[in-house]
Amino acid sequence: MKYHKTNKLGLKLFFLFLVFQSFNFLYAASPIVFFDNGHAQTAGNADWTINGAYSEFADVFKNQGCDVRSLSQMNSKDLSQATILVLPEPNSAYSTDEQNAIVDFANKGGCLFLIADHDGSDRNGDGIDSVGVFNQFASKLGIQFNKKYFSEAPVTGPVIKSVITDGVTAVGNWGSTSVAGLAPSAIAHIRVSAKNGGGAYIITNELPGGGKVVAMGDSSPFDDGTGAPGKQLHNGFTNPAYSHKKLAENCVKWFLTKRPSFTPQACYDSIKSDYLNVSSTNLTDYTNPIDKSDVLNQLQTNLLSLIDKNHQLATKLSADAANNESLSDLNKKAQEVVSFSVLHKETK
Repeated sequence: MKYHKTNKLGLKLFFLFLVFQSFNFLYAASPIVFFDNGHAQTAGNADWTINGAYSEFADVFKNQGCDVRSLSQMNSKDLSQATILVLPEPNSAYSTDEQNAIVDFANKGGCLFLIADHDGSDRNGDGIDSVGVFNQFASKLGIQFNKKYFSEAPVTGPVIKSVITDGVTAVGNWGSTSVAGLAPSAIAHIRVSAKNGGGAYIITNELPGGGKVVAMGDSSPFDDGTGAPGKQLHNGFTNPAYSHKKLAENCVKWFLTKRPSFTPQACYDSIKSDYLNVSSTNLTDYTNPIDKSDVLNQLQTNLLSLIDKNHQLATKLSADAANNESLSDLNKKAQEVVSFSVLHKETK
């Protein structure tokens, strides 16, 4: 009888141990999200923190099972724990070591959300704004922030159908910049209007190592108006006229999806669509005529680079060019790229 009681006690303890381990496993399995709060995120009237004006933005991550924390210094040890790193409008520069840690994090499969603001938004007066801070290393991630200052609400540029824009009906920005894609895999899901340069409102890039990058040029869309007294800027997050919460939810879901989202074909379709949209826009619609040339040249470079790595897309472009004369010059250059590539390979 004593043995029987002891055995039952042992089973109960073993069961409790399993329950404890299950809870521990579930907690450990929660993706860790770090929000940077150590680079002047509360300078001036900003409050881009998980307990301030970005509290509801942080809740989007929590609602999808993430463990959201603040981080004041970027370092490889802490970032090795993270799945997602959010850098909300830094107004002081990252050190070289921090920049290297951020880029290394993304190159090794980490997810990175970069949120800038307009050119000249130096809130702490130290001589650099978020555009300058990010552009010290953003090119290594296949993007670049434009030096612009404009507002556009709602944004009226082209929108592509994707996992990022699914269910998004309207977005806006209030004192912002735009983003340029430097890598062929960089996709502008929403573009601002031609008069504001036609750059990306939101852009993504998937890195060769599996890392994912989302970049936006305005901090206001995720501002929920709950910043410290006197620190409120523009409450864009809870404004019912815009889909910023849905946009944020889509980005988090994309981050948490391990498989690649955008195939070479999808990248081709996106760049081609952007190229045609920009090509058909009147030059006089641009505030600065060089904007259109810059955008077209970057799109052309990206598409040709994509085709150089995947020659089957050249056949696709030829078929598309047969039905659209606006692609004829681009098609000729693509055929030259393929011919040179094949010739170079044969003469090696």
